[in-house]
Amino acid sequence: MLALSVAVFAALALDLVLGGPVSSFDRAASDWLRGFVAPATMRAMALVSALHAPRPIIGTTLALVALLLIGRRDRRGAVFVLLSVIPGAVLNALLKRAFERPRPDFGGLGHAAGDFAFPSGHVANSALFYGSIAVLLLHHFDRRAARCGAVAVAVALVVLVGVSRIVLGAHYPGDVIAALAEALAWLALCAMATGMARRSQPVCRRAGDYR
Repeated sequence: MLALSVAVFAALALDLVLGGPVSSFDRAASDWLRGFVAPATMRAMALVSALHAPRPIIGTTLALVALLLIGRRDRRGAVFVLLSVIPGAVLNALLKRAFERPRPDFGGLGHAAGDFAFPSGHVANSALFYGSIAVLLLHHFDRRAARCGAVAVAVALVVLVGVSRIVLGAHYPGDVIAALAEALAWLALCAMATGMARRSQPVCRRAGDYR
């Protein structure tokens, strides 16, 4: 997963720098998706986006870390979550500054966001947060259905956040995909560094507790 994620991010970053076909396709794809959205859906997407802004994500992350330390005495899990989300968010901010891609210019939240577009911070942070929870659950769930369900829920939530950012005009599709690749690569590194990585074991296979 690490190598694939890095490759996807590198390809999108190179396309952005060179003005390749993906960058040219971004505007058309954004316009197409926004054309299907009703006003009520826009309001729902705005709520989804607000709930996954940096401050709510960081606050919820700190609460989860406290729960792992105090409630479960799970130091390794707490370190994994903290290392995944907080430095991962910092990495995302640094990448935004490095590429300095302007926000979409067709309205929505793009004008009010105040920073750059590539890669999406909301998507990266939500992928890091929900992804770290999914990894924790994979180590604690033994039933195949529960393991698959944990991953499916995490994926669905991150996709919802990504769609909300495109629909609201805050990001292009390429920003969202790059953020997903960035987050997956960072999660993989953190899982390996903290011993949370499950060696060569499929997600939907039975697994015992990691401790």
